[in-house]
Amino acid sequence: MALLSRAAHPLHAPGGMETAVYHLAARLQDRGVETVLVTRPATRAEPFPGDVVTIPYGGRAEGHGRILDRTLRYPRFSARVGEAVAEMVRAGRVDLVDAQGLCALGYGRRRQADPALRAPLVMNPQGLEEHKTTGLKRLALSRLRALSREAARLSDRVIATDEATREDVPRILGVDAARVAVIPNGIEPAEVARLTPADPEAVVHAAVPALAGVPLLLLSVGRLEGYKGFRDVLAALALLRGRAALPARWAWVVAGDGPDRRALEQRAQADLPGHAHFLRGVGSATLHALYARADVFVHAPRYEGSSLVTLEAMAHGLPVVASRAGGIPDKVRDGETGRLVAAGDVDGLAAALADVAADRSRRQEMGRRGRERAEADFAWERIIERVLALYRSLL
Repeated sequence: MALLSRAAHPLHAPGGMETAVYHLAARLQDRGVETVLVTRPATRAEPFPGDVVTIPYGGRAEGHGRILDRTLRYPRFSARVGEAVAEMVRAGRVDLVDAQGLCALGYGRRRQADPALRAPLVMNPQGLEEHKTTGLKRLALSRLRALSREAARLSDRVIATDEATREDVPRILGVDAARVAVIPNGIEPAEVARLTPADPEAVVHAAVPALAGVPLLLLSVGRLEGYKGFRDVLAALALLRGRAALPARWAWVVAGDGPDRRALEQRAQADLPGHAHFLRGVGSATLHALYARADVFVHAPRYEGSSLVTLEAMAHGLPVVASRAGGIPDKVRDGETGRLVAAGDVDGLAAALADVAADRSRRQEMGRRGRERAEADFAWERIIERVLALYRSLL
């Protein structure tokens, strides 16, 4: 079978989609399924499970988050991918195609034009949150949304990564609800343990010396752009600081980069002096050390997809304070594994943070339950069985 994705870890920088593609390929290999990944040229000399075919992308590799890339280069790349996969299907090398995002479009169009291309197409849409943006960004991404809807209509099945987003897929992409399959993203508990340094405190201290001995460390991870809600977290923490509702020493660490970074740093210097630390280019060891060292994970997007970072935090035993956005409510149980608030509710977020920060033993109990839930319901060894059942239903 063919896996189509414009990026995959560890051939490219890690991200939610990239990591999911890697684990999907690895688990399929474990089950004896021969796979070929069709992607852009690697930026890292790392092995990948299964065969890899690279297709020229066009433009700079680091431009993938930009509007020009998503509306022009990405569709052209998908067309080239579709041509390559169609040849594999004709040659009898591929009997099923699983595509991430707009990578489904090229093969979908080829198959529509040529009835001899019988390999079924599964699409994991990726980035449904982009369909909920407003203002100029929504206008700029209108072509991408239209192409995504076309790709979904050309697919045999479209994946929703959470029950909470099951209704979003038909509504946003215009496909029949009967063609939607709910298959969550997963985690590898053993890999989480392997990637976590033996002495997380030392690794974190090396990255940010000011964090040594801080009794309350709040962690946020993600791309720094408007809909991800980092401004809401900052505003909530500023409220708590003004009310003296946090310990004398506490820190908020933000691991990630994006277009809002400079504005967030400037606001944090004014509103949270000495408390906020922004880290770019965080490697795997440092990221997992931060998860292991942190006391609370804070994630308050206005819109969200599956939210792999939430799963990672839970796998590390962290209580999660988050917004009810995207797939987060499928993972975080309010009052049991963390706290949930309405997206954009700064006052509610501040109250939830104060609640969790006030009781160390309660935090630890929430974190323990969160880890148990992540391992019981979202481990890849369970998720892959649902994937294989979907594939079998199409063959």
